[in-house]
Amino acid sequence: MAGPDDKPPRLLTGCIAGVDIPVSRLIYGTLFLGSLPESEAMALLDAVWMSGCNAFDCAAIYGGGQCERRLGDWLRSRGIKRELVVLISKGGCHGQDKLWSASLAEHELLEADLEGSISRLGVTYLDVYLLHRDDPQIAVGSIVTRMNSLIDGGRIRTWGVSNWSIARIAAARKYALDNHLTPPCCDSCQSSLAEPRGSVWPGTTFITAETRTTWLHAAGRQPHLAGGVSLLGWECLAKGFMAGKWGHHDAIDEAPLVPAQDDPAAAAKWRDVQLRYAYCTPTNFARRERAIQLAQSHGVALPTLAIGYVLSQPSNDFALIGTTTASHFQQAVDGACSTSRVARLTEGELAFLEHGATLQVRATPLTEDLPLF
Repeated sequence: MAGPDDKPPRLLTGCIAGVDIPVSRLIYGTLFLGSLPESEAMALLDAVWMSGCNAFDCAAIYGGGQCERRLGDWLRSRGIKRELVVLISKGGCHGQDKLWSASLAEHELLEADLEGSISRLGVTYLDVYLLHRDDPQIAVGSIVTRMNSLIDGGRIRTWGVSNWSIARIAAARKYALDNHLTPPCCDSCQSSLAEPRGSVWPGTTFITAETRTTWLHAAGRQPHLAGGVSLLGWECLAKGFMAGKWGHHDAIDEAPLVPAQDDPAAAAKWRDVQLRYAYCTPTNFARRERAIQLAQSHGVALPTLAIGYVLSQPSNDFALIGTTTASHFQQAVDGACSTSRVARLTEGELAFLEHGATLQVRATPLTEDLPLF
């Protein structure tokens, strides 16, 4: 069982502006935590913490708040010191019944989301608070000002966005800097070798090899350097596609119709079809085959290589991993630790994975100690 003073093995770390401590570049996503029996959830969180992961991604809508309650119970029961853990949560978003649309125009709802998250986690502040969806009808300046008021009130240390367009991120950052306010520190979007053919879910965004340079400019970033906006990538394994889930026979050529969300069975089927439509494409199947080849050459599992791909990006991405098993999380750890064979893939290896460029495989010894950054 994890204890408050245990020293976990090293994971690669990065900096998020406004957060006082180094942040593990592997972040545990709590989306499914509430679905586990309490004892299994506690054991899983023990394993996550002992791996060296010190950052947890939550949201007000995850499990109707149960995911945050579970994490809060674990923090208290294990005596984890508040200053050692990085708590990220999200608000300003309706649930699936409204297809996760933004609720930013309803000030009292965002306030309730934030207060609810803080209460369920059993803390007095959040390290990072992300706006889960954007509402382009709201002037970006009013949003920046509002988030800065939350910082001034002491309830959050800093703020960021999730599923915002590159143009809106650039506008928010410019307004903040022009007015001597705190700009968004994070952007959470889908980031994976498996690129979706469009928004995976209504109102979501994703980054590609082709859009990354534009994103870096909007985020005030230089390749492979800290500063500006940090990228927190979700669905890095493409909901299991990059772990071998789904074959060519699962491919779907037409986007599924959105069913009535008050029919649980129909909604569950829609989610499955939506994912297969997003990820089961000829391009992604070819990328996965190349990833299998490269993973074998480095002696690692396919999911490990997929995490390494995300961490090897010039934007120094953080990878969010939401899993219900310690063994699956360990595969991600193998790709994100300081001795990882794949946490610093070369430009040639990235080009091979993305486009099938001719590959000259480098031999990376397991004992190579990559610097923490």
